[in-house]
Amino acid sequence: MATAGITAVELGKAFRWRSGPRARTLKQMALNGFRRTPPQLHWAVRGVSLEVKAGEAIGVLGHNGSGKSTLLRMLGGVMAPDEGSIARHGKVRGLLELTNGIHQDLSGRENIYINGVIAGLTRREINARLDRIIAFSELGEAIDTPVRTYSSGMKLRLGFSVAAHADPDVLLIDEVLSVGDLSFRQKCLERIHEIRDNGCAIVLITHELEQLERMCERAIWMSDGRCIASGAPNMLVGEYRVAMDVETRLRTPENAEARVLPNGVRLVMGENRFGSLDAEIVDVRLIGRDGQIIKALAPGAPLAVELDIRAHKPIADPRLSLSIGRGDIDDLMDLNSDRDAFQVGDLTGEARVRIDLKRLDLAPGEYKLSAGLFESDWRYSYDYHWQAHPLVVTGDAADRGGFAPPRKWIRL
Repeated sequence: MATAGITAVELGKAFRWRSGPRARTLKQMALNGFRRTPPQLHWAVRGVSLEVKAGEAIGVLGHNGSGKSTLLRMLGGVMAPDEGSIARHGKVRGLLELTNGIHQDLSGRENIYINGVIAGLTRREINARLDRIIAFSELGEAIDTPVRTYSSGMKLRLGFSVAAHADPDVLLIDEVLSVGDLSFRQKCLERIHEIRDNGCAIVLITHELEQLERMCERAIWMSDGRCIASGAPNMLVGEYRVAMDVETRLRTPENAEARVLPNGVRLVMGENRFGSLDAEIVDVRLIGRDGQIIKALAPGAPLAVELDIRAHKPIADPRLSLSIGRGDIDDLMDLNSDRDAFQVGDLTGEARVRIDLKRLDLAPGEYKLSAGLFESDWRYSYDYHWQAHPLVVTGDAADRGGFAPPRKWIRL
């Protein structure tokens, strides 16, 4: 058999739909002259070529609707291309919809056998891996209870654990690396690294750009169904971020009034505030150990940040970012809800989100916090406050670096 991998040449997939409202009554059909609206052709993917070899990972960038998932479904054989060709070498496994194929009335253990067979394993192979799969899922005694009693996170753990132990030659991953909590997510990433190091070819779709840079040797950027750029991940991610910034600036209204925050900082559109303002960050509060609003804290003290948000129209599952900088450095600390596997959820009207930091080991000095609310695939910001929320870390500012962790010197 040829070396494991996958090659696609000039792939295209078209969908047909009718424009305009469909006539549902005899009267409507008569008014339309009994004419049927001709279907329109929409190319979700067209002219896309790629090759992934054994032990190689390629990332796919692009906003929602760019054709990424359609491409992956064609590579996995879930959809047949209308144009082009695909050559698959070895066993192809897709981490696309992890909960598909899970039977609600069967136990987790029984589902392992069913989904293992679907993944191409024999019963003997499943028996040999069963303990590892159960241990990886961290489901404990729940493994022998009906799946209908599981939370959505437990179902995702089960689905990923089976898929990740099927030893594929080609692995297709579509936005499923936010499975479970942060520690389980890290375990999933480590497992995927292990699979790649064992010679598996990987195609990865993720909105987490740092993740793509760490895992992939190459990347392609898709827009409107076409590949518009390819190359080294760090280069493409840099260009993608620039495009995101441009998109945000284009959507930033120039005539919006400046606003003074409760902390006294003046927000000015295009200067220290950017975004479409379809949803706004109304307030950002820094909360200390005793639950009171603070402007300063000691090194190593806990900190909570509360964000009040107001959506002016329905917003689908946005992303939040929070960073702390000093001087010319914007991101001594850079956090976001996507990386931490936290779903903000759909927004209508007002909402409040809080992040708790167990300790903040910053060196004494003056810092500024930036907060952002972004579209679900990070394409642009709804509201971004750049260095608009001051924070003072008290004490002797003798440390030149940005961090001051607890420490003790010992001569051995």
